Amino acid sequence: MQKYRENAINRNYLQMYPDFTDEIKKIEDSISDTGIPTDLLQKIINKHSYNAAYNIKLYDRYRTVAEEVPIFKREPIFANSLPINNLINNDFFSEIIDFKTGYFAGEPISYGYSKGIEAEAVTGGEEAVDKATKAVTDFVTRNNMYGVDMEITKFASIYGYAGRLFYIDIDGDIRVMAVPGYETIILSNTDISEPKYAVRVHKISPDKQVSKLLVDFYDDKYVYYYEGYKGSLSYTKKQEHLFDYCPLQGIANNKELMGDAEKVLTLIDDYDKVVSDNSNEIESFVHAYMVFKNVSVDDDEIRKAQNNGAIRIPSTGTKDADVYFLTKNINDGFTEHHLERLQDNIYRFSKTPNLNDESFGSASGVSLKFKLHGLETKCGMFEAKMMDAAQYMWKVLCSAWSKKEIYVDPLQITMEFTRNFPLDTLTEAQTVQTLISAGIPKEVAYSQLSFVDDVDYIMEMIEQQEDSIPEPNTEDSTNKHINDIYIDEDDI
Repeated sequence: MQKYRENAINRNYLQMYPDFTDEIKKIEDSISDTGIPTDLLQKIINKHSYNAAYNIKLYDRYRTVAEEVPIFKREPIFANSLPINNLINNDFFSEIIDFKTGYFAGEPISYGYSKGIEAEAVTGGEEAVDKATKAVTDFVTRNNMYGVDMEITKFASIYGYAGRLFYIDIDGDIRVMAVPGYETIILSNTDISEPKYAVRVHKISPDKQVSKLLVDFYDDKYVYYYEGYKGSLSYTKKQEHLFDYCPLQGIANNKELMGDAEKVLTLIDDYDKVVSDNSNEIESFVHAYMVFKNVSVDDDEIRKAQNNGAIRIPSTGTKDADVYFLTKNINDGFTEHHLERLQDNIYRFSKTPNLNDESFGSASGVSLKFKLHGLETKCGMFEAKMMDAAQYMWKVLCSAWSKKEIYVDPLQITMEFTRNFPLDTLTEAQTVQTLISAGIPKEVAYSQLSFVDDVDYIMEMIEQQEDSIPEPNTEDSTNKHINDIYIDEDDI
């Protein structure tokens, strides 16, 4: 039981993301053509190791690895030769992560480049805007940013932040990949989305016993490679990464760098414990205990009773003999109320909608949005962090595009987030009609439709549709009218 309780404890101060202000100063004083001193690099890795270890545990819990799900490590309360010890995992943890990931990143983020006079002025003309637009769209398509954004959202939701690495492939194209947070160390004076230096640590186990470390250290021009074992790293080489800024950045889930389910871990563990205990009770008392009163029976007689379903009670003389079943009176009402309270608090404090709630299925419109308000608040915080990270991302990418003589203004690159929200098109259409009837411009009214991404495109389609309607042939109708007037039956 002690192991189970220890696993339910949340982060301590050492396991929070560390402050690397002192290490940044030391790097600036000691960096050379061979990178930074290996003892300083090892100090950075050790300082981050507590946070990394906790994040790995959360990731393994998401994957339901037996060693990291507390209920799977629970030991029987009463030791005997054949203990009943059901280990039931109610996977609220993964549901919280997957629900947020699907809701936030289930619809691809729309990337684009601004059009119009302002964009042409800062970019260098209409042709330059076309080149910039193609550079952005090619990057998004080539890297499948939909998948990258999905993985980043998942990693950040599990343990608080994710890494994003930019690099140039062998064809000279800019690529990007999601990096697990426990492999990513960001050293910044401001925020992890704006790195000054960065370290990536990945482990390999060639002999299945001791993990070998491959360490990459990034500054604004080079990536320095190290390898070895814990406490004995050695520099191997350096290489230009072809960007003007550090190409490994972090993307935070929130300011505290905490996962979405961390605040309800103890509630989830308690729910698992209660359900497992109830399962033990049911299994232990599948059949009621048979009580023999004033009857002398041996083991053979008990087995005959179990096989035949009948019991022979011999006469005992003065005392009445009796055989009956003894069942345990279980207060299932108390248990059910406790489980309901735990479940409600898990969803409430993790800001996750309970789709099993009876009132949830019948909700629509404003009522449905109100039920999703907590989730929307949580996603709004992450969207703000994604926007912060995107500003740095475009700055990094533009530095590489400029080397190909493609000028892209980072401030003109657009991102539009769309929630994977069930549409209520009837209510939205009625709202738009009401707005138009009230004199609101159509552009503003159409922007209220959740399935419309580009209002200008919709307005162009409406204009094209109106232009394609043929005008009535007034000449034919006039002639027909004249003939109807002047032709008389007497003249035929």
